Amino acid sequence: MKNVKLLIMKNFKLLTLFFSIAIIFASCSTNETTLPKEQSLDLLKSYSIERDANGAYSLDFDLYDNAISENVIDHDTNTNQFYLYPSDNQMNKRVSEELTIDGTQLKIGFVDTNSNNLPQITIIDDNIALAKSSAENTMLNEYSFSSNEDGTYNLDFSVKNKVSVDFIYNEDLKAYEIHLEEGKSSGTSFTRVLEKEEGEPLKVDFVNHFNTSAKSDDATENIKKKPRFIIEV
Repeated sequence: MKNVKLLIMKNFKLLTLFFSIAIIFASCSTNETTLPKEQSLDLLKSYSIERDANGAYSLDFDLYDNAISENVIDHDTNTNQFYLYPSDNQMNKRVSEELTIDGTQLKIGFVDTNSNNLPQITIIDDNIALAKSSAENTMLNEYSFSSNEDGTYNLDFSVKNKVSVDFIYNEDLKAYEIHLEEGKSSGTSFTRVLEKEEGEPLKVDFVNHFNTSAKSDDATENIKKKPRFIIEV
């Protein structure tokens, strides 16, 4: 009889331990399912800015789900400010806008009201009328740059025939420079992936080299740094 009681007590302790462990696991499982997953608050997914062969600029940007945008133009500073808001009534996830350079500068800004993501882009270039009239004074055909979700940027550009391209990083100016001049060409279309240092603006300059004299012994070089763009985040 004594052995039977000991066996019952032993089994009871084992059952108690089993149920305690089961309750702990069930509690952990419940906590894991109820804890919200960490999600990005950003509304802006990516953007791309392009200048075509005629000198016209355009902007395309993609939004995450449940986001809308509003474009507010500051004519005094020639700034296109895009305000992004969370919304249950998203019309389009991809937004396209034509841009105009008034003078020599254009600014584009994003104000993400849901996060601290505030990209600001400054473009320095001739306006479309001057770009058409001075088409012979540039070796660049067209270009575009776009943001990637990993924080890098794609630069795509094409040049005219018989244009030599030299891609360097200017340490003094902390700027990427694409030097263009007449010469042997390895192609007309180019692509680069650019990285932006945290806390520093990303600067890209197209540097056009021209000879102002046809005589080789009397040639002087004229340099035109346009277009140029700066990205700040």
